[in-house]
Amino acid sequence: MSVQLTLDILIATHTPAGILRVADVVLPPIDRVRYIVSWQSHGDAPIPPSLAGRPDVEIHRFDAIGQSHNRNNALAHAGGDIQLIADDDLIYTPERLQSVIHAFETHPQMEMALFRYDGPDTKTYPAAECPIGQTLPKGYYASNIEIAIRRSSRAGALRYDPDFGIASPRWSLGEDAILLLTARRLGLNIRFFPITITTHPGHSTGTRPMSATGDLRATGACISLEHPCSWPLRIPLKAWREWRRGRMALLRGITQMTLGALDATFRYTPPWKRPTP
Repeated sequence: MSVQLTLDILIATHTPAGILRVADVVLPPIDRVRYIVSWQSHGDAPIPPSLAGRPDVEIHRFDAIGQSHNRNNALAHAGGDIQLIADDDLIYTPERLQSVIHAFETHPQMEMALFRYDGPDTKTYPAAECPIGQTLPKGYYASNIEIAIRRSSRAGALRYDPDFGIASPRWSLGEDAILLLTARRLGLNIRFFPITITTHPGHSTGTRPMSATGDLRATGACISLEHPCSWPLRIPLKAWREWRRGRMALLRGITQMTLGALDATFRYTPPWKRPTP
C-alpha cells in the first residue's frame, strides 16, 4: 500500500490586514491538508472567526522582523510530510493541492519540488518535467510560492537566510533564489513539474521596477553567488536588459548591483559553505 502524505501550507503574513487575507486563502477542510500561519506585526488583533477554532489551521503570532524570519517561523512549526511555501494573497483549489501531494507520492526520493503559478506575470519555465541540477534552465527562476519541500529529507533542514528578503537590513530580496541555490549546491534531489498549483493575482517582485538600493544590491549579490567567476560580465548585461525593459536606471543599476556582488563575494559566507550545526 502506498504511503499517503500530508501537506502543510506555510503562509507568511503581517499586520491585522494580513490575517484577513489569510482567511480568503484558506479553503474548506481538505483531507491531509493543514495551514501553518506565521503572523508578524499582528498588533494583538483578533483571529477572524472563519479561522478560529479550525483544527486544520495553526496561527503563530511572531514578533521578529523580516520576511525570511517569518517564513522560518512557519517552517519551524510545520509537521506535515510536505511543506508548501505560500503567501497571504494566493488562490488555491483542492485539485491543485492534491497535485502537489501526488508529485511527492510518485517520486519518493525527491527532496524538493518546483511548480508553476498563474497570474499577470510572464515567466519562463522548462517545457517539461525535469530534474534541477547545478545549472538552472535558461531564463528560469523559482519563486517562493512554487517551492515545496519534503520535511523528512535533507531539504527539511533548509531555512531562509535572514540576510535576504523584505525588511532585511542587508539585501531586501532574493531569499527564494538563495534557498534554491543552497539546495542545488548541497546536491539535493530537486525536480520541476509543469503543473500550476496556485494563482497569484498581483505582480511578483521579480517583475516590478527596481530602484531601491537594497533590491539592486540583492540582485547583484544573487548574481555573484550563482556565477562567482563571471558576475563582473553578467551584471552590466543584466542592468542593460532591465534598463531596456524599463525596470532600472542603467548606471545606478550597474553601480549598486556591483556593490552588492562585492559585498557577497568578500564579506558573506553562503549557507552551503557554513559549518554544519
